[in-house]
Amino acid sequence: MSKGPARHERFRASQRIMNSVNGFAEKCAGLFLLGMVVAISISVFARLLYTYTGIPLSAPWAEELGRYMMIGSVFIGGAVAAYNLRLIGVDAFVGAVPDHIARWLRLVAHILTLSLALLLVWKSIRLIDLGFKTWSPAMEIPMAYVYFLMCIGCVLLCANTLMHVVGELLDSGPWPRQDSAELESILIQHGEGDRS
Repeated sequence: MSKGPARHERFRASQRIMNSVNGFAEKCAGLFLLGMVVAISISVFARLLYTYTGIPLSAPWAEELGRYMMIGSVFIGGAVAAYNLRLIGVDAFVGAVPDHIARWLRLVAHILTLSLALLLVWKSIRLIDLGFKTWSPAMEIPMAYVYFLMCIGCVLLCANTLMHVVGELLDSGPWPRQDSAELESILIQHGEGDRS
């Protein structure tokens, strides 16, 4: 058996793993978004209660929690969006050149994105270290927990972008811009087709 099909088979296996990791991350990002909505709703309700009844009720922890939930949703959801090629990008050059050149332009774009993600991982690790010495004002938790969400999202962004780099090098890309459910069904069909 030649090395080419084995590489593609390993790549497809890693794609399946990354599909399940990103599916879990997508659910986490959704939960963070839901948590943010609930926390901000509590904060707004407390303000309205104070305004209309005069009851001295405030929930500064809810605003802070909502802010931290938004950070988790943005970083983890952004990594999932990168995997599904849903991030905003300028593809005027890619669409104007022949396919063999467009492939290399996509590869350069993925490598630049990977470089930025690695820089963000490095910076977030430094922030985590500093975050253990800093506490949030309302909830009084170490800020390292918030920075850890940034680190998780950026590590996932690195892994997802690396998958795109390898996919372009193996000429298995680009992946279609589709719903995650549609993308999952396509990958399942390809996985079943390879076994036969």
